[in-house]
Amino acid sequence: MNEPDPGPKDPSQATTEESPALAPSGRPPPPGRAHAFRERETQRRNLRNERVGVLLVVLIVVLGVYVIVSARPFAPSNSSPPSPGAPIIVQLGTPTISAVNCSSGGSAYAERIPFVNSSASFLSGDVNARVTEIWDGDFIPDPNVVANATPALLCGGPPPDSSTRWYAVLQAPNGTNLLTYTAADRWVSVTNGSANIPIEPSSTFVVISYESWAGSGRGFALAGYANGSLIRATIPL
Repeated sequence: MNEPDPGPKDPSQATTEESPALAPSGRPPPPGRAHAFRERETQRRNLRNERVGVLLVVLIVVLGVYVIVSARPFAPSNSSPPSPGAPIIVQLGTPTISAVNCSSGGSAYAERIPFVNSSASFLSGDVNARVTEIWDGDFIPDPNVVANATPALLCGGPPPDSSTRWYAVLQAPNGTNLLTYTAADRWVSVTNGSANIPIEPSSTFVVISYESWAGSGRGFALAGYANGSLIRATIPL
């Protein structure tokens, strides 16, 4: 015998039976323990980052206040380099040329340039001696030259040749040869004295060369500094 149809179910009952995951109140169940742990860790991390940020700001402010309070006004050091002085004006006399015999045979040319005076005193070590081309100022080199001067001889050995070219000699006012000059060795004493000596008025620079440069567009030059002042003098040979 057939049982009568009980009719449609109560909608609330059907929902409860078909969705067992819902709580009796109809809401989702509360989050699990893992989710709650992650939430707590995130909150702790955010709080820690905030504290670190506040601490950095405080340190920066304190450091800035310390720098401002401890700063001192700038005062130039006593060891600052002196200001450049006025150029030292050098007066050179008219060059003269003659031939000289060398003790090892042969001869050379000696071009004498008088040192008349200067606007301030300086030492030999303050300047370089140069033979230059007047039209462009280029330095004429003296490769591998040997300065063969002695106190009495301008050429006390073999003369320069086309490969060595020239060297210079500084003569005292009494005619004694005091120093020789080459680009490689600069000033060297020929009297066993100092190579850094005052250049006195009426001294003479002598260029010893393998050929005459008189009227050839070459010049003799001094260039250097003394106590911050420029020394520069050029005269045609």
